[in-house]
Amino acid sequence: MTQRRDYIDELKGLGILLVVFGHFMEQYRMGYSFVSASFFCIYAFHMALFCTCSGLVARFNPRKLVTQQLWLYLVGQVIMFVFRAAVLRENFAESGGALAALLLPWRHMWYLYALVFWHLTLPILCWLRDRWRLPGACLGLALAVGLALAGGLVEWPFTLVRVVAFYPFYAFGVLFRPQLDALAAAAAEKCSLRRAALAALLVGYGAYFLRVLLADPILDNSPQLFHDVSYAGGDTVGYRVVFYLAGILTTAALAVVFSSRHRLEGLGRHTLAIYLLHMPILAALIEFKFYDLMRGKPLAVVVLWFTLLACATLAPLNWQPVQTAFDKLANCWYKRK
Repeated sequence: MTQRRDYIDELKGLGILLVVFGHFMEQYRMGYSFVSASFFCIYAFHMALFCTCSGLVARFNPRKLVTQQLWLYLVGQVIMFVFRAAVLRENFAESGGALAALLLPWRHMWYLYALVFWHLTLPILCWLRDRWRLPGACLGLALAVGLALAGGLVEWPFTLVRVVAFYPFYAFGVLFRPQLDALAAAAAEKCSLRRAALAALLVGYGAYFLRVLLADPILDNSPQLFHDVSYAGGDTVGYRVVFYLAGILTTAALAVVFSSRHRLEGLGRHTLAIYLLHMPILAALIEFKFYDLMRGKPLAVVVLWFTLLACATLAPLNWQPVQTAFDKLANCWYKRK
């Protein structure tokens, strides 16, 4: 396995851990400053990391787009639809009807939804990267950021707001693939470079953590954390600019730090079942009042509780038979040649 694949799998492994723990701590973030600060730090970059990794491994293949990516999204939506009807007992008439519930992404499914749209731009991004090298990559990223910033002015239909808002990170992964590969390869040979990147991350996110921790009252800032609304809904141009800068720089620094590690790559190769199913499990835990059991308890108890719930979710979803079943489901129509 090449060095490039190693570091990407490491980053994907880290990313899926942050996704799960970020979601599982969210219920307590407005009641505990420590949880809030941890949540803010995770949401500053975890989806930037995931989107960039998707760009790093993307190859334009119309057949794969239809028989794997679109298929996987539709299968996932059917699973979520059945879960919402049977477990959450949702009244779909109150949220746009059953057809909308079936076709439009529910919660975390926005990411698989976005990948279908992002994949359509691959020929342009790859042309800019391969034809014009670094200047073309810079131009492509500038256009992607400009599109995302302008997109905040639009009240997007069909849950497209995040598709546009998070696009720059995917574009960054595609456009700067050669530079990130070279950076990771160089860092794997230089311990001093890895230590410098780790120190920068600790200082930067340590300061951010303290800022949120000491805020009074506890910060909410949901529009700027999730980027799921337009500027009229509460997001801002300034915060998006900072979000893009922080996400790109953090991802590059993490590529350096994890360039020679091999602890998370196994997890990173098998993120599908975890990503797809952790959210309905979380929704069921909330629905059946598991989170209410520890509300108002001491911080240490709360942290231990949501960590236990997250680990209890990760363990079976990372079980090899589960991973194999979902890989077969995802690729049942798409056969690699």
